[in-house]
Amino acid sequence: MKKICFITTVNHNVGDDFVREGIIYLFKQKFKNTALNFELIHKHSPITTRHGFEWFRNYRFSKYVDRVLPLSLTKDRVLEADILVQSGAPVYWCHPETNGPHCYSNEWFKPLIKRRYLKTALKASFLNLAAGTCQRYDSDGSEFDSCKSCQDYIKELQNLITVTTVRDKLAKKILNNMGFDTPIIPCSSIFARESFDIEPENPEYVALNYMSGGAHYVFGQKIEFKKWENDFKMFYKKISKIEKCVFVCHNQNEVSNAKKIDSNANIFISNDYKDYIRLYAKAKFGIMNRVHGAFLIASFGRPAVLIGNDSRVKMSEEIGLQHVFVNNADLDWLLEQYEYLKNGGDNYSQKFNGIKKKAYNDYQKALSVL
Repeated sequence: MKKICFITTVNHNVGDDFVREGIIYLFKQKFKNTALNFELIHKHSPITTRHGFEWFRNYRFSKYVDRVLPLSLTKDRVLEADILVQSGAPVYWCHPETNGPHCYSNEWFKPLIKRRYLKTALKASFLNLAAGTCQRYDSDGSEFDSCKSCQDYIKELQNLITVTTVRDKLAKKILNNMGFDTPIIPCSSIFARESFDIEPENPEYVALNYMSGGAHYVFGQKIEFKKWENDFKMFYKKISKIEKCVFVCHNQNEVSNAKKIDSNANIFISNDYKDYIRLYAKAKFGIMNRVHGAFLIASFGRPAVLIGNDSRVKMSEEIGLQHVFVNNADLDWLLEQYEYLKNGGDNYSQKFNGIKKKAYNDYQKALSVL
């Protein structure tokens, strides 16, 4: 039995679920003749690495409890692991221009890696798969050049890792500038559907995902919130007369935003990420703010476009999807993209088949060192 432990989120973000399930599928393909046991740690509350503490999701309090409890007191997922995986998500972020967050201050590195993993005499292989950035849309990575704390953290992390793959060009550039080279491979979320043998179904509707401002954060950028809302509302009003549209909402805040566009809209939300995969299996195409929603649609060979305001949206380039900064997504652009997607997105299905096959081979090559 090989124990594979994921540093991920649990019942928190369906995008993280998609990424993790894609990696699980890739591991199952890698170790076809080996029994595998997958364990999950909710990284925003690292005490969940302890068996019996999966319920303790309040980081503010749990970090103190975890600190005072001896490691020997409970069974521990990191200490038991044969393979430890940092599963997707932004790993590199640095925002000195707004006194914003830095990757060196994340919740999980000190309790899971410095306190636990280093005490295992590096028994487990430590993998950093589908790692990405979360910077301003126009970032060139220079924010890291003047931040010694982020540089020191990234170097310490990379020197412990057996395998790193990144999902966007900016992540590769940041690592290259620090002396590390790593392959860019499309985010593993494109393999999530294979983990459950979910096949594409007859397309029934256009999948829409609308977020105020186009993404989670602002990072000091001058986002035209009202313009984006008005342009999207006008766009929706036009296409909803000729298409069945479904607002796919990854959280309750997006439900509220969708109702601002149309109080009677078809809205989908679920507590089970597998329901999202099944929903995306029936989408004709997608016009999305959520990056991983677009990736799931693409995984079924159907195109999407992404509108966002940070560097995460640019990971779409690796699977041949178009993206735009939210302030530039006006009504004319949206209607133009609708026509492009409706007509097949330049034969996207055929193009994606080649992208997915190469990504699979690249991941298996990266995992071949295990």
